[in-house]
Amino acid sequence: MRVRAFWVLAAVCLAPAIAAGQEEPIESSPGDDSALALFALDSQLEQSVVSSTRTEQRGAQTPAVVTVVSAEEIQARGYRSLAEVLRAVPGVYDVYDLVSHNVGVRGINGGARASGTVSKLMIDGLAVDFRPSTGNFFGEELVPMEAVERVEIIRGPASALYGADAFLGVVNVVTRSGAQVRGAQLTGQVGSVRSNLGGGGTALVGAATGPLDVLVAAGYSAQGRGGLWLPSSSPTLASDASGALHGRSSTDMSRPRSLLAKLSLEDVAKGKLAFLASVQQLDAAGRFQDFGPLASGTRIGLVNQHYQVTYSVQPHPMLDLEASGQYFNSEPASTERLDIGRPDFVYLRSVRATGFGVAGTSRLRLLDQLHLVLGADYLRTENVLQTFDTLLLQDVLGPEQTVLRSAGTVVPGEQHGAHKTFGNAGAFAQAIVSFDGAWSATAGARVDSHTIYGVNPSARVGVVYAPSSRQLSLKLLYGSSFKAPSADQLYTQPMRVLDIEGNERLEAQSAHTFELAAGYGVGDRLEITANAFATYVLGRVEFVQRSLFLQAQNVADEWVVGGELDARAMIARPVQLRLTVGAARSVSRSQKVTSLSSVDAINPLYPTLQAHLQGDYFFPWAGLRFGAEVSYVGPRTSSQSNALVKGSDYEIPGYFYTAVSLSTAKRKLIGERETSVALRVADVLNSRWAEPGFGGIDVPTQGVTASLVISQSL
Repeated sequence: MRVRAFWVLAAVCLAPAIAAGQEEPIESSPGDDSALALFALDSQLEQSVVSSTRTEQRGAQTPAVVTVVSAEEIQARGYRSLAEVLRAVPGVYDVYDLVSHNVGVRGINGGARASGTVSKLMIDGLAVDFRPSTGNFFGEELVPMEAVERVEIIRGPASALYGADAFLGVVNVVTRSGAQVRGAQLTGQVGSVRSNLGGGGTALVGAATGPLDVLVAAGYSAQGRGGLWLPSSSPTLASDASGALHGRSSTDMSRPRSLLAKLSLEDVAKGKLAFLASVQQLDAAGRFQDFGPLASGTRIGLVNQHYQVTYSVQPHPMLDLEASGQYFNSEPASTERLDIGRPDFVYLRSVRATGFGVAGTSRLRLLDQLHLVLGADYLRTENVLQTFDTLLLQDVLGPEQTVLRSAGTVVPGEQHGAHKTFGNAGAFAQAIVSFDGAWSATAGARVDSHTIYGVNPSARVGVVYAPSSRQLSLKLLYGSSFKAPSADQLYTQPMRVLDIEGNERLEAQSAHTFELAAGYGVGDRLEITANAFATYVLGRVEFVQRSLFLQAQNVADEWVVGGELDARAMIARPVQLRLTVGAARSVSRSQKVTSLSSVDAINPLYPTLQAHLQGDYFFPWAGLRFGAEVSYVGPRTSSQSNALVKGSDYEIPGYFYTAVSLSTAKRKLIGERETSVALRVADVLNSRWAEPGFGGIDVPTQGVTASLVISQSL
């Protein structure tokens, strides 16, 4: 009945938009394309890109493999999180355990509790990782999507510009300005995960007057997800003689919160002063995460805060200067509880990272042929090392039933309060040389000095042919990077037997990537971009069993090769198709460390092949856009910890993913105020696939999910 009510509500909300389209159709004629202006081909060659060089360039010219997802596409497809935006991006794959998104890039996934550590995630150029683990938030807790202008996704090392965490890629979320919003916008959302109804909303306010520009966005949602079954691929099921593990989940839920605030002020000491604040709160309960698999009382709560002040000035038409300072704080929320199935206690995670950073950048333009970018930065992090305190749920009794410790007492963990300070100083230089109006060459280098891992150099070189008069691009690229282990990987105390234990001997990873990319377009009808890559990862980190615990180890040096395709076509004026394909495979692996078992999972958690086909039909008379998606994701190898439980490697079968969406362009339903509506239904065929998990379990899909989003300008 709940699902039926959802569809009735969806029809009621979409009906006024269709009616408005009938009453006030967009004027067009056979020779006039204005009715399709909002349905133009989303050209990747002509998109503006900033992240790959820290200077604005056409996508065709930038020395990197980049995909740009616009705000229009985000709204039209009903995306509510960055994870949904990344789903169809070639070379990216997300393993979601219904608590955190573990995003891998080009055949490499960070493994247990990684949360996408192989990439650097930024909001307007500010890194917003959860510092104890250097993981990232890709769900609705990251940023309200109504505040997003575009998302730039770079595949390939970017440490030459951004340092250690830009290991195999960069995702930069570019947000809107107050001048673009100019007013208030309220968004309401109602959703359904199978028979579980949920909802939420965001508030967006933007204003610009004189030298002042302000934007504030806040979001909250709540969604229940009960009724999930443990996948049949889970090794734990083989030992479940009683059948206790075959029941459905009942406590899974998600309640993310996010806040973004921006303020800029012109004419401050002849320059511009800008402030950016991002507060993210992950709040989710799930039986399929690896802290206490299948226990019903685990609730993960994390708070991540980042603040930055930037001053920029242009003392000369050819010179830009920028200085910034940031403060961050990352720690568990008070709501977090880690349940391992004991009736007498639960664990509380004790961990925190606070710190500050300063940076300076200069951009010098010498005529039109040479652009230089020089910069230096310093980051200091004070880490309270991860341990697990014990919260008693029952009284601890002594002789003669005396109470030694009462329920509610917190017993500190072994290294409670221990701390380590990390510092990293870096300097970089980049030169872009343009000649003959079509050719350009980019060379860059960066040196990082880490308090633990010493001096680490990174470099990049790119040669690009991209004539401004043609939709053509050819790129030959090389980049190197390094990844310093996180405080969690180095020092964490295990919660129990077979849990993760810190490894102070862990070494930094490094990578070298070679890429050949090409792009070609025909007007606004067709565009194809493709690339091939080879990545050499030295000291790849994976979790292996050492004694009674799992430790991160530099297990292998590995070559991964593959390629990506992004083809977009306007089949007929109201019909678009987009095909993206990503392939990645390990072709050579030199083992450095082995576990206690002979099990060796190659390319765990990542599919060798994935393909996504998206089609859109535009109804100009109503301003409606209908979209359909079909994806194929190939088999993924199990995690090494699950292979140990089973006694051998195994594969999670491939699957098909389907989705449909129906959205309106901005319509003036209430006076001059704009309204937009988007309906999205994912996993339409209710495919019951699984994702690789840890601790003897694999993770079930959510099943049919639907969301209806209504945005109203005020």
